Amino acid sequence: MKRIIALLVIVTAAAGAAFASVEMDLALGGQMTYGNIEISAQSTSFDFAVDAELDMDFGRGQGMMIGVMPTKSDISISVGYAFQTDIGSNCEFLLGAGATMVLGGQFGLNYFASFDFDFNITPDMFFRVGTGVQIDMGSFDNYGKEWKIIIPLPAFAFGWHF
Repeated sequence: MKRIIALLVIVTAAAGAAFASVEMDLALGGQMTYGNIEISAQSTSFDFAVDAELDMDFGRGQGMMIGVMPTKSDISISVGYAFQTDIGSNCEFLLGAGATMVLGGQFGLNYFASFDFDFNITPDMFFRVGTGVQIDMGSFDNYGKEWKIIIPLPAFAFGWHF
């Protein structure tokens, strides 16, 4: 897991160095964030995951998004294209599409599209509301055989502009 996080940091730094005027947004929370307590006669367990997303704008609204979501059994790493445009003085629209690699218990590949609105709270902080669609293609041993489409309820996140 440390290698994956180090690789993510290196890719982000390389992309930032390649494009000197990169605007970055970091959002914590979001579409795939969850928490639950499972209580049964045999045991009680707690599971949670926080979706973290880094959006990079290389200019004219074109950029990329990188996401990381660790859970207790695996880690999901997302990479995709991001388009961002201003809707008003305090609101931005972000459209993203890409792929997610699931590493850990079951190795798998998913595809996603996301639609988010960022509302600026301060010049450096924003509140995000959005939803999207995820196509879960299953694990590598049964890739494409048992796929499903997931449409999350509108999700909320907080983020910071860099």
